[in-house]
Amino acid sequence: MCRMSRRWQLLALSGVLTVPMAVSAVNAQGGNRPALAEAMLVRQDSSDCGNSDVKADDPSRIGGTVLITRESDGQYRVKVAITATPNTVYHFFLKCVKQLGDLKTEDEGQAIAEFEFAAEPSAPTFDMYPEGAPAGQKFQSTPVKLP
Repeated sequence: MCRMSRRWQLLALSGVLTVPMAVSAVNAQGGNRPALAEAMLVRQDSSDCGNSDVKADDPSRIGGTVLITRESDGQYRVKVAITATPNTVYHFFLKCVKQLGDLKTEDEGQAIAEFEFAAEPSAPTFDMYPEGAPAGQKFQSTPVKLP
């Protein structure tokens, strides 16, 4: 099975591909609903704290997705789904702030994890890499735009 097929299968199984429908439904309902956004994890060795130069215009560099929910109390919840190097622990960071936790890929390189953190930045960005941060194995999120 090709890498993109596994990635889309992982995203579909994790429910991340339903993000546009969920965002539309929440925005249409209004009220005191959580704000939702999606960011892609792009293979890129570095960027600034806002990931201003990270673009998801090359599908071969996309290694995962992050679904971000900001609750009405300001708490953030993120669901991460990746396809990366098999049997590898990736450290997942709230960019320029703190480590949120780890994801461990399985034998086909897939992993899913959820993290929570208190509202710190108004537009959170993320990065992810294995121990030692080897070149070519770092991922940056596309800029997040919460509604």
